[in-house]
Amino acid sequence: MSSINANAKKSEITLYSFGGFGSNLLYVLTTSFLLYFYTDVFKISPIAVGSVFLIVRLIDAILDPMIGMLADRTNSKWGTYRPWLIFGSPLLAMVTLLLFTAPHLSPSAKIYYAIATYVGYSFVSSIVNIPYHSLTAILSQDSSQRTVIATAKQFMGTFGALVASAAVLPLIALFGSGQKGWFFTTLLFSILSIASFWLCAHGAKRHDIKKVNSKNDSSSIDGHPTLKAQINIITKNKPLLLLLIAFLANMVAFVTSISTSIYYWQYNIGRLDLFSKLNLWGTLISIPVFMLIPPLVKKFGKKHVYMYASLFSIIPFVVILLIPYKNVMPIFVLSIIISLIGPLTSVLPWTMLPDCVDYGKWKTGINGSGTVHSMAIFTNKVGGAIGGLISGAVLGAVGYVAGQHQTPEVLKTIGYMNFLVPILGYIVIVIVMKFYPITNEFSAKMVEEINNREKKNEAAV
Repeated sequence: MSSINANAKKSEITLYSFGGFGSNLLYVLTTSFLLYFYTDVFKISPIAVGSVFLIVRLIDAILDPMIGMLADRTNSKWGTYRPWLIFGSPLLAMVTLLLFTAPHLSPSAKIYYAIATYVGYSFVSSIVNIPYHSLTAILSQDSSQRTVIATAKQFMGTFGALVASAAVLPLIALFGSGQKGWFFTTLLFSILSIASFWLCAHGAKRHDIKKVNSKNDSSSIDGHPTLKAQINIITKNKPLLLLLIAFLANMVAFVTSISTSIYYWQYNIGRLDLFSKLNLWGTLISIPVFMLIPPLVKKFGKKHVYMYASLFSIIPFVVILLIPYKNVMPIFVLSIIISLIGPLTSVLPWTMLPDCVDYGKWKTGINGSGTVHSMAIFTNKVGGAIGGLISGAVLGAVGYVAGQHQTPEVLKTIGYMNFLVPILGYIVIVIVMKFYPITNEFSAKMVEEINNREKKNEAAV
């Protein structure tokens, strides 16, 4: 157990954080551009695209929790979670490439192809990302260092998001535009993601060398958690259930906004060139905010920083929603401000998940990091599906036609999806966080009791 309980070295945290780059590189590529790729490149109707998103997420409802539970039960010479990164990341690269391929098919065959490739992508993404996020909880048991670890991986994830959001359109043009441009851009991103996940796995090698659940645990059979105990990690975990509601609200808002953002800058503002610039400058300006997260959390606690950051995020969304489209630069500046606050609302939920892992272990006696993180990723996918369904279905319902001059009704709807939906999401988060029970003091108490329990178990052997 000593290797698992030991704090992580700075070099290990740095290597582990590269997983955030690879993960966000492909994640932001799909969330930001897949709807646009389907409607404007693959030529699938927006309503059909929304249906594809919904079908895939319903399948994920079954698969993701199973993957998390299976990851917690893994016992190999490569560790518990690392083999999923080592062997899964090349497969993820391949299915992502298929996802952004547009073969010449009939309209109905295109939908079947989209469903098949998106199911494949979503499944393989889970078998890589659930273990990747699960490693955070075993790299260190120190709550303050966990905040540093989660911040580091989200910080590196920001660079992945930056490359995906700012470089996609220029790279597509560089590689020849159209389907050819999309193929080679995705190929480049896929190769970078493999290298990132392998670096991540190497960084966690010292800590992920054995089963994370001991045979002495009361809720295990031969070192494997029982199914009932793994389910209890979720159902008897009030902090996790509240945090999952926040994850859901945040992801519905994020995906609805980000998937319609390219439409907003192309059709509402008429300045598609500003879309890539916004992503570039918004990300660069937000970088110093990552450095503020550990000291803010140490002083005010994760719960309060997350709650007030969400509350302050509402203000620029409201202002943009109220001003006319002709005010291009004010809208651009306010959008930059949204990006500036973004690290606080995106990082904090992930720093809180390891505390929910501790809460589950405190209650059940087993480490369910894979189970807990699988529920977070599943919830994110459901939120993404709802956001994608809203975006696609609503655009189709109001009469959006790709590449054409849009009606005032369509333009107004794009604006609402881009700004009103996030406002509602952040309101839900503020309310939910009022009831979240884990504070810095509560977390320290849980870890102390867990360590005392484990020492007693080891002494009894």
